[in-house]
Amino acid sequence: MKILLPLVCAATLALSACASNSVTYYQLPGSNYQLPATSQRTPVQLKVVLAERLNQGNLVYQDSPTTLHFAQQHLWADDLGNEISLALANELNKQSAHYLFTPESKPKAATLTVYIQSFQGSYDGYIYINGYSSWLGTDETGQNFNVRIAQQGNGYSNMVKALAQGLTSVAQSIAPYN
Repeated sequence: MKILLPLVCAATLALSACASNSVTYYQLPGSNYQLPATSQRTPVQLKVVLAERLNQGNLVYQDSPTTLHFAQQHLWADDLGNEISLALANELNKQSAHYLFTPESKPKAATLTVYIQSFQGSYDGYIYINGYSSWLGTDETGQNFNVRIAQQGNGYSNMVKALAQGLTSVAQSIAPYN
């Protein structure tokens, strides 16, 4: 009996370790804001507004034409809207020589608001980022964007890399021509 009890405990621990699901957290590449070298630009506050379903902290995967899967073990490390805002500001600053896009509020600065309705991987091997932009305090006009990029390899890490690449395409779509 003395030998049986430790064996049962060891087996129980081994099985419970196999049953536990660890959570993996993801960060968008390029989501550390970098101030551009030149400061002779007109400041623009960048705001990102996410569809409600994207505010849950889960990575989203479309697993059929009509259903979305919210990953329970694969989560964003930080607020997704903030990560997108930082990464998109970096990309827009690469695209524009006239404007300085910042994720922080600047007094009397023009505002570019980016509404993101889809930001997800898909069963068809692509990522999708859809939405539109709107300007306030400038003569610039907003743009719709519908980005579809092939994911290179399987898994959530590759999906996150493709989503970051998609933000570069979004920036190219909505950047003002100057």
